[in-house]
Amino acid sequence: MRRGTLILLIFIILLAAGASFVNFWPNPDAQGKPWHGITNPFSVSQGVDLAGGLRLLLAPKQGQPKDQEMQNTLQIVQSRLSGGLGVKELNIRLLHTQNIPTISIEIPSYSGDEQKTIGDLLKTGKLEFWDAGPNGNVAPGTTFDPSQYTQYNPGGKALFNGRDLDPSQLGIAQAQSGGTGYVVNFAMQGPAVARFSTFTAQNIGHALTVTLDQQVVMSASINSQIPNVGQITGNFTYKQAQDFVNILKYGALPVALKLDSSNIISPTLGETAIQRSLLAGGIGIGIVILFMLFYYRLPGLLADIALILYACLTFAVFKLIGVTMSLAGITGFILSIGMAVDANVLIFERVKEEIRAGRLLASAIDMGWSRAWPSIRDSNCSTLITCAVLFAFGSNFGASIILGFASTLFLGVVVSMFTAIVVTRTLLNLLVPTGLINHPALLGIPARAMPATSLARRNSVA
Repeated sequence: MRRGTLILLIFIILLAAGASFVNFWPNPDAQGKPWHGITNPFSVSQGVDLAGGLRLLLAPKQGQPKDQEMQNTLQIVQSRLSGGLGVKELNIRLLHTQNIPTISIEIPSYSGDEQKTIGDLLKTGKLEFWDAGPNGNVAPGTTFDPSQYTQYNPGGKALFNGRDLDPSQLGIAQAQSGGTGYVVNFAMQGPAVARFSTFTAQNIGHALTVTLDQQVVMSASINSQIPNVGQITGNFTYKQAQDFVNILKYGALPVALKLDSSNIISPTLGETAIQRSLLAGGIGIGIVILFMLFYYRLPGLLADIALILYACLTFAVFKLIGVTMSLAGITGFILSIGMAVDANVLIFERVKEEIRAGRLLASAIDMGWSRAWPSIRDSNCSTLITCAVLFAFGSNFGASIILGFASTLFLGVVVSMFTAIVVTRTLLNLLVPTGLINHPALLGIPARAMPATSLARRNSVA
């Protein structure tokens, strides 16, 4: 056996074990107890059509803003939801109610704090940094009165604001040097970098107070000069630090919004659609497995093993990255399973052609795969390009159902290429030294179709 084949086999076994844990290890029960002391944190998130969710209608607080301003506001709200709140495949679009533009939002599988979500969305996000003087820490949640600190803030104006922050430097880190909890990393950008460095050098011991819409978020003492990246410490929990970073990172709303209505929506399809989709997928996979087994014999069995591994790996990836499974997403997943078999069919047919031409199995596998690869590459790349176009269309026009189909199909095709290139070929190479696959009947090739030279070679090693 080739050394590379053994290494790949170990790698495949480890992947299969990891995917099995993600897919099949039970989640904690209703009391929150992990199974055998091991917690599986991954779960499937269902779309609005399958599990319902939360519907919000946001309207301008005053006036009638332009459509472009509302579009910009919509994009920021979408960023807050997708990134800050961890929501995927949400349905958000711009509507016009009595000539007033409004933003309609549907959040799938929502089970969080509704009031907090609404509050985070409606915050205009006017972030400001103030000097509260020496030992001037202000309690979080209180209203900041600039008139009390004019001696440290000339003209009663903030020294820095949200536009001075570098969004790419905002993040969370574990407290170091024996500290507990988490810290928030930040940095300024543009001309504010030099100004902030000078300010912190000259005001060590002063309290730098951060306000959001005039409400104090936190007040921290300046311990040293901050020439580049700084840290805000305070024994934050991860959630507290994440909430703060989210508001800073996703910016201010160009248009102030108010909640016009909110309601819980029921699934449009529900459990019946899930069961029927799973039944249809199971029947389809079963037919494909039987076809490969009867037509390609032993290689078909190997392809079936690779196909099952493909399904497990793909579904594990969906759970790991938090893909929201709508009916369209399930459709894309099932379609990608059928496409995963195409690569195996191309490889096996090429291998059979090489064997008919008189090559030994090991050589036939190498030549068959190398000749099938251009077709596999081109067909899958064209599908990936189509998925990218669909994803871009869905993102620009708010068609979330297209996003679900495109994303699951894209991921499925990528994983199917891996299983065809690595898994199926590795399993075939495992059989070469055993001699189990040397008989034409196990390859689905009639003995009369084998060249005499190939049969003679087979008989000499049998």
